[in-house]
Amino acid sequence: MFVSTDPVALLEAALDLLVAAEKDESFPQLRVGLAAGSAVSRAGDWFGSPVNVASRVTGLARPASVLVAESARDLIGDAGGYSWSFAGARHLKGVKGEVKLFRARRADD
Repeated sequence: MFVSTDPVALLEAALDLLVAAEKDESFPQLRVGLAAGSAVSRAGDWFGSPVNVASRVTGLARPASVLVAESARDLIGDAGGYSWSFAGARHLKGVKGEVKLFRARRADD
């Protein structure tokens, strides 16, 4: 799990990590789920709704992809060279209502 106050930097790091993992055939294909919101750090771990959402979204992500919850997508906005596609809205365990999901790629991919 990665935590950052900057969702753009977090998305950039996730995309860089996917590229690095693809270059090393011994490394498994990664799945990334991003969410944003208030979380609490306690005893070296993180707790809260965005942690739960990110975990659930990661479980839905395809191998070698980044799936972003609407909470993070809204904060990232139109920042630097990303390509977005709507991946649907899903009910996630432990989360009220539907969560809209978006696939993120670099615009040049």
